[in-house]
Amino acid sequence: MVNAIRGNGVVLYARLSGIATLSLWERDSYLLWSRMNLERVFIHRLVRVLRVLLPLVVAGLAAVPAWNYLVRRAQKGSESIRSGTQLPRNVSVHTEGFTFSRTEGGRTLFTIHAKSNLGLKGNKGVLEDVDVIVYGPTENEPPKKIRGKQCTYDQETNDFQFDGNVEAQLDQKTFVRSEELIYTHRDRTVVSPQRATVKQLGTTGHADRVEYALESGLLKLAGHVKIQTAEHAEVETDSALFQQKENWTTMTGGVSVKSQNGWIHGTRGRAELVPETYKPKTITVEGDVTAESRSQAGRELWKIRAAWMETAVSSNGTAERVKTRGNVELEKISGETHQRLTGSEIDAQFNEKGEAEIIEARQNARMVFGPDQTLESNVIRSDAAGSVQTFDTSTLRLGDSTIQGREFTIQNAEDIVNFNTLRRADLKSGDRLSAADRTTARFDGHTNMLLELVQSGNFQFRDPQYQGRSATARFEDGGAVVILEGAPVVTDSEKRLEAEQIRLNQKENSFAATKNVRIVTKNSDGQVLVKAARAEGNAEMMRYTGNVQLWRGDVFIKADRLEAAGHEKQNMRVHAEGNVQSILQAVRATSEKLDYDDTLSVAHYLGNVHAQKQDMIVESPDVTVRFRDNNVTEITAVGGVKAARAGQRGTGERAVYDAATDSVTLSGKNAQVRDQEHGLSEGARLVMKKNGDTVSVESGIGERTLTQHPVSNSKK
Repeated sequence: MVNAIRGNGVVLYARLSGIATLSLWERDSYLLWSRMNLERVFIHRLVRVLRVLLPLVVAGLAAVPAWNYLVRRAQKGSESIRSGTQLPRNVSVHTEGFTFSRTEGGRTLFTIHAKSNLGLKGNKGVLEDVDVIVYGPTENEPPKKIRGKQCTYDQETNDFQFDGNVEAQLDQKTFVRSEELIYTHRDRTVVSPQRATVKQLGTTGHADRVEYALESGLLKLAGHVKIQTAEHAEVETDSALFQQKENWTTMTGGVSVKSQNGWIHGTRGRAELVPETYKPKTITVEGDVTAESRSQAGRELWKIRAAWMETAVSSNGTAERVKTRGNVELEKISGETHQRLTGSEIDAQFNEKGEAEIIEARQNARMVFGPDQTLESNVIRSDAAGSVQTFDTSTLRLGDSTIQGREFTIQNAEDIVNFNTLRRADLKSGDRLSAADRTTARFDGHTNMLLELVQSGNFQFRDPQYQGRSATARFEDGGAVVILEGAPVVTDSEKRLEAEQIRLNQKENSFAATKNVRIVTKNSDGQVLVKAARAEGNAEMMRYTGNVQLWRGDVFIKADRLEAAGHEKQNMRVHAEGNVQSILQAVRATSEKLDYDDTLSVAHYLGNVHAQKQDMIVESPDVTVRFRDNNVTEITAVGGVKAARAGQRGTGERAVYDAATDSVTLSGKNAQVRDQEHGLSEGARLVMKKNGDTVSVESGIGERTLTQHPVSNSKK
């Protein structure tokens, strides 16, 4: 006799003789075995079964009415019993006391213990008061235990979802409490999508979401993470990772760490942990880091700002060493004294009392040790005695005085600030900066006024107008005038000046130089070089005397005296006098005077002018050359002109060279041109073509022309 109980498409069979029950999760293997057995004996026993079955069918049909009557009576008697246990909706069966294990390859994956098995809901088993043990891939890995009020088990994926008062033991030291927990078998991860509490060796953490990977041991906390350590430190962040196998933890988003004597804020953090105890050995915080720390005695308060900070923690939980990186600001407040130290890197060493013994700032370090008192260097080191040292390029500012150099030693007394360096240093006072190989200075500690200054060896200087160097320097007129001697060199934004002696006037923004003067002026079109015996000038005009020579690109001018104004592109004006020689846009010329104007693109020569362009030569008392785009367009000579080119010689009262036609036009009375091929031509207007190809002769009204040709003696 066989009973059939059907629910959600699942059939449970039991034989009365064997009382053998198949579990819900073993039905697939049973059905497969039954099918194979029936196929094997079906044909052989079909006839024998029919012989036995037909009489039984007849008897069975006769027994159907009696059987229906008995069933109705049994159902009426059991209605009151079944109504006492209400099953959840869409659940097939309810079983008190349930244990199930899933194995794979001879290895147990997990074991389920439940007080109640409510059967199936879809393809998921529904359990109450559940304990699940999840085993690791090896025997050495301790099992994970999860307990919950309710649990659903997916038979296809082997995933679990726990709801209601969930507790999970992730390892021997880590426990999780939540109202919802999901175990994913494929990834071997445990996730709490609701706010959960994690406890580990006296440390308690809270987060909106918790995720734990069984394989890697990585614990993730996300959303409003708050952690309290056994040492009474508090940590707040948006998310955190803890890797117990590798002994580290990281934090991301709004990191805040508070301890008994200070706090640290940042955007990201990482801690290297002591194995077993998981106490921090080093703590690293980065991203807009701010921190405060007070010594145990309470006399000193330290404030820190940085992009990155690393703290080495002693076994008793105090800081032994602090490293900071990225635009670091360190402020020390002790009573009424405020000191600030900045740099790309700052390291500090502390004693057992939490007091700083040595502080060293590196890379663009800057120290403020009083009102208008600052020190800048690549490395600044300060000790507990108050002595400050630098080891690289350094700058000390006291009021309006500034010293720049290397390897400074500073003792900041109550009334006097003593400064000393045996290396080359610069002194800036007001707008002027001077320098020497050795510098010793004393300043008033209250007013920052310079009391004493000694500079010697290889002097250098800089002010708003000039900068330069010399062997010696002498200051006059309250420092407004400086006289440089001994191969001085002076430069400003436009020029470089060299001479044997240079006198600079800061008030008038002027200069005077004597003996072997050499000036290089910069402009957007190149450089202008001038050499002379003497020079003087200001921002508007410069005057040169004594064998003056000027170069600018292809331009060259030489004269006894020269004045120059305007040095920008296409804006230079030059007036030269006395034995003038010049090369302007491929025109070589000598004259007594020359006026050259970039703005008008005109060069005007006066007095015994001799000008040459390629094979053309013009001589005249007055010559004007016009340019366009750095090319000669026209040359005009007046006042008795001589012109020559390629075997042609011409004279006239006026001559005009036209670059467009490459021709020279002579005009005036008695204008004439003579060449070997065409002979002599005279007329009011003569045109000389290139290479003497042709000579055009034009006569004025009432004037005659004359053309003479040489006779050829060659025989045919």
